[in-house]
Amino acid sequence: MPLDDQAVLNPAVGHYYFAPTTGQPIPDDPTAPADPWVDLGHTSLEDPFGITTEGGETETLGTWQNKNLRNVTSPRVETVTFALQQWDEQAYRAFFGVNGALADAGGRNVFQVPAVPQELEGALFVLVKDGGRGLFFHFPRVSIARADDIEFDPEALAGLPVRATILGLAGSDFTQQVSEMFDLAPAPGS
Repeated sequence: MPLDDQAVLNPAVGHYYFAPTTGQPIPDDPTAPADPWVDLGHTSLEDPFGITTEGGETETLGTWQNKNLRNVTSPRVETVTFALQQWDEQAYRAFFGVNGALADAGGRNVFQVPAVPQELEGALFVLVKDGGRGLFFHFPRVSIARADDIEFDPEALAGLPVRATILGLAGSDFTQQVSEMFDLAPAPGS
């Protein structure tokens, strides 16, 4: 493979978009996703994006005649992890449970955290920018929920750590899509 200086990525800026419908296709304009995609707002600079994997171990099966006959791989469960840093209803529903509710408490709005939270399910789209170029990740079906405890540090912005478990979608043979690097804006004069 030849060296391609335009195919490297410095993930300087990124945006998380969520659609409440599973199977939502890639936005027509990946640089400005339109309805039903909504921007999840500010997210952590410390740990902006990560995909973790559990499972996927390979085991070699054999017979008496051939000790290394076949490999089998256990199912993998992958999750996207990030921290929401806007303390608003949208973030509360992702972290505390989609079945929570806004209520009035003495003239102030409060979010009532459900005793048995339900995860937020839909599609996730992540745009990663590197100057005038970028790439995206598209997850047609995810389930978003709390990933870790809330911790306040007076020297950092407080966040709500969430994980989006990547789920399969009936009739689809993939769970995610990642683009090649592309220009984020058309070249001047084009």
